[in-house]
Amino acid sequence: MIPPQQTTAYTIITPSYLAHAKALQQSYLKNNAGCNFVICVIGGRQHLPVEDGYDFIFLDEVNDQRIEGMLKRYQPFELSCALKPYYALHIFNQNPSVERLIYLDGDIHVFGKIEQQTEAAITITPHRTRYVNYLPGLDNFSTTELLRYGVYNAGYFELLRKEESFKFLNWWAMLLEEYAYALPDKHIFTDQLWLSLIHSFFDDVHINKKPNYNAGFWNLIERTVTEESGNYFVNDEPLVFYHYSRYKLELPDNMVDFEHPMLSFTNIPVLKKVYEVYRQSILNEGYEQYKNLSYPYKNLLSTKKKKSWRFWD
Repeated sequence: MIPPQQTTAYTIITPSYLAHAKALQQSYLKNNAGCNFVICVIGGRQHLPVEDGYDFIFLDEVNDQRIEGMLKRYQPFELSCALKPYYALHIFNQNPSVERLIYLDGDIHVFGKIEQQTEAAITITPHRTRYVNYLPGLDNFSTTELLRYGVYNAGYFELLRKEESFKFLNWWAMLLEEYAYALPDKHIFTDQLWLSLIHSFFDDVHINKKPNYNAGFWNLIERTVTEESGNYFVNDEPLVFYHYSRYKLELPDNMVDFEHPMLSFTNIPVLKKVYEVYRQSILNEGYEQYKNLSYPYKNLLSTKKKKSWRFWD
């Protein structure tokens, strides 16, 4: 049971990502006093080393019969995305004291307080907030890529305990039961592309466009990161959290695991320090010990070919 807290944050991991989750929790609690952080595990307690001082929710605690089929249907990355509304509903339903719920991907490090920006039921953040400086071609910074992977980034969102939040979570859960594959060429990309529809179907939605929230490789073209006396700023605002998507600890000199002329520490040297903070925090939390923990449900994965995603078929 989560201790009485008005604000709770959570992340979802497979066992091998435990060091990332522990580092995220420590960075969040350091900067958000009086809040709580929950690590939601795709697995049972028997799949993790015994850990004290951490709040866990294991998958078998989430009482939803739809999950059994999802374990057979989805690869680990897809399942981690698909379970976000299921864990959110569980936290809200089991803990009446939670009034504000924050989701953070496991590859995030928190540098400041995540302030409540609004009284809106749902808060989401866009990948990009400016329509200038797009690079030419069909690469990771073009407008077509935003349409391919989603206008909004699902690595961070906030929910208040309001009716519209529950409507949204139930709608999202319904879709993600079967439509959370990573198939961007077929207009399906896990949980994320569905968020592009959120304003069509739901009210009371706030878009957090602040540059110091959810900074990541996809928006560096519009955001300038600087350092002053060991503190980091994005477009002159104190960095709240950075999203280290596509970064690999085994490649410490690479910002991302693909080639792009803009995305290098040579091009943006201040980010080398930002990434080293993240890397060291994960190593300190036992990365070498946890990185080879097995995925508990590998034997359940179906070998069937993924279905075509034309809803009228």
